[in-house]
Amino acid sequence: MSYQPPTLHRKSSAPWDRLRPVKQDPLESVGFVSKGDNRLLNLKTQESYYHKITARYMQFCAQNSKNLNEAFSSLSINDSTSSSECSRNSAGSSARLSSDVRPTTPAYTARGLSASKFAPVQSVVAIVNPSEELSMILTALRKLREGILATSSSASSPVFSQRVHVFNIRLAILALHPESYHASLRYLLTALHSHKYPLSSTELREMLVYLILDTALRQDDLAEAYKIRSAAKMSSGFHDTQVDLILRAVVTADWPLFWRIRSKVDGYVRAIMHWKIDSLRRSVLKAIGKSYLKCDIDWIIKNATGNELDWDELVQKEDIGWQRDGHVAIIRKPKLKS
Repeated sequence: MSYQPPTLHRKSSAPWDRLRPVKQDPLESVGFVSKGDNRLLNLKTQESYYHKITARYMQFCAQNSKNLNEAFSSLSINDSTSSSECSRNSAGSSARLSSDVRPTTPAYTARGLSASKFAPVQSVVAIVNPSEELSMILTALRKLREGILATSSSASSPVFSQRVHVFNIRLAILALHPESYHASLRYLLTALHSHKYPLSSTELREMLVYLILDTALRQDDLAEAYKIRSAAKMSSGFHDTQVDLILRAVVTADWPLFWRIRSKVDGYVRAIMHWKIDSLRRSVLKAIGKSYLKCDIDWIIKNATGNELDWDELVQKEDIGWQRDGHVAIIRKPKLKS
């Protein structure tokens, strides 16, 4: 009797016959035009991708509604990671946007959201880390702007491009990411805004405010800021009282005025004013250190931080060596006469 080997059985060949669906984020699935991905050279695909970005942004705001300020200032100083090619910029300290101000976004239609030609098999619903999510949105906007620029000659009008750049500028300002908003802001005002296709008066004034303040506060170029303001006044009748007061506060080192204005402006201007806070705070502390032997702590906090930091945070941030005696800071002791 010959030996017969046992028959091998398997229940189904399905797992061997097909691959598992790949989890892929709809924003990451599209690449840069400059790196060979041509999908964003299609005008309809650009609009569909933009609607996906705005939808993700609204989702980001909803998921971080309880700590939206911290979420917007969560981008770190680290270089771009493998999951995001958008470079990150150090914020120095978190920007405390006013709690009653919510970023505005352009309107989008449900029809546009369903028009995607590159919907993944399984989309990622949410990313827990707000820094990674925000970086991904900024990177997606960079991809879109690159595609729009490549097809600018074939577009019937720059209106869609204007809308994308305005959205990008607002978001990047809140994220304290000048690499994403500065060039976009310049391009919007010098190339996309024209007599034939002008920005609305409200948007034009808004963008000019951002450019003037960014030049004065972040770039520390007051002469250029005044030059831009003067040119804008001559060309479009630009005038903004808050801009005038902020520039005056910086020029005259009037820190009470600076903090008073900062408490009244909207979240976008407030975020741009953030860039001047560190140098302003140090100049205030230096002036106090040279002028007083001792000083009330509450007064120091009010003038040096606008009540945005407490004493312990201020000491840790600026490495202050003043001794505390109740509500008074002992700056230095008087020299005894010999």
